[in-house]
Amino acid sequence: MRRAILLLSVLVLCAACPVARAQDPAACRTVRLADVGWTDASAVTAVGATLFDALGYQTRTPMLALTVAYLAMSTGQVDGFLSNWEPSGATAIAPFLKKGTVQQIATNLSGAHYTLAVPEEVWQAGLHDFRDIAGWGSKLGHVIYGLEAGNDGNALVLDMIRDNRFGLGRFRLVESSEQGMLSQVARSIESHRPIVFLAWEPHPMNMRFHLRYLTGGDAIFGPDAGATVHTVIRTGYDTACPNATRLLRQIRFSIDGENVMMKAIQDEHTPPRDEARRWLRAHPDALTLWLDGVTTLDGRPGLPAVLSALSVPQSAQRP
Repeated sequence: MRRAILLLSVLVLCAACPVARAQDPAACRTVRLADVGWTDASAVTAVGATLFDALGYQTRTPMLALTVAYLAMSTGQVDGFLSNWEPSGATAIAPFLKKGTVQQIATNLSGAHYTLAVPEEVWQAGLHDFRDIAGWGSKLGHVIYGLEAGNDGNALVLDMIRDNRFGLGRFRLVESSEQGMLSQVARSIESHRPIVFLAWEPHPMNMRFHLRYLTGGDAIFGPDAGATVHTVIRTGYDTACPNATRLLRQIRFSIDGENVMMKAIQDEHTPPRDEARRWLRAHPDALTLWLDGVTTLDGRPGLPAVLSALSVPQSAQRP
């Protein structure tokens, strides 16, 4: 009887205990997230790294070109990537998806845009559509301004030039860093010189410049220049590190949220990790969904640990 009572007492006590959750093995301690150097990529990568650090993981965020990032994932040197823009990035990721070395696990941003754009002044002068660009060839110097070599958007422009789509066979693409391209845009606007360049949203350029996205590029950049951004992991990571994968699968961003972070990083020169921490502290309600079912590396509930690491009182969450 005493044994039965003791057993019953243990069962009652255990019923009040937190349910044990799956945790990642020690081999998953280091999480490697690729950063391709775009302002939005640096922002979202910093958010992911900040969360993993708060959960007891150690993060590395190597700066890699887009195709190199996928190659590093396929060889097991990188675990995840939060900035696969589609449809523009389809060509870059396709060989790795075909080989089965990487997999897309979530859409972390919807409602984005990515295509060619012009300043408002150029739009008002009549350059509205991809079909208009060739007619402006001499005024544009037969140049389209793009991003770093190997960029997915650059590849789409180069294909148009190679195939003489929209009569662009005489044009050339000037490749540059994001900052280099935007500096050229600023100089062109200031001197009232026409320019066509790659543009996207979210990005502070939409607040800094009065710009217009060109129509007519649906077959190149997707319907209405619409874009979604996807989270990618190396194949097998979800099995080896299910808790880390759960967090990567559940992270979601918004256009407004990314615009705020990128503006601070680009215009105010705030380090990405500092801005990620500031943004997370200001939006603790986002953490409830992102951290649902996620634990620390040692198996404790993830949400309280992250709130504590960010110095956010749990009462700050919205019910």
